[in-house]
Amino acid sequence: MTKEEFGAVLDRAGLKLSDAQKTELFSVYPLLQAMVARAHPEMPREAEMSIMFNAEVK
Repeated sequence: MTKEEFGAVLDRAGLKLSDAQKTELFSVYPLLQAMVARAHPEMPREAEMSIMFNAEVK
């Protein structure tokens, strides 16, 4: 993504930022992408704890 495209995305999101703020955000954008990729890994259904939980019904 180019700096201009990134600025356009921020503008479409309704953020009123100065050029300096946009430049600062653009400089850390690759780091944010990497964090998001690590935070949302694709996991199999069996990895969900709720599958193994059996609620006791009285």
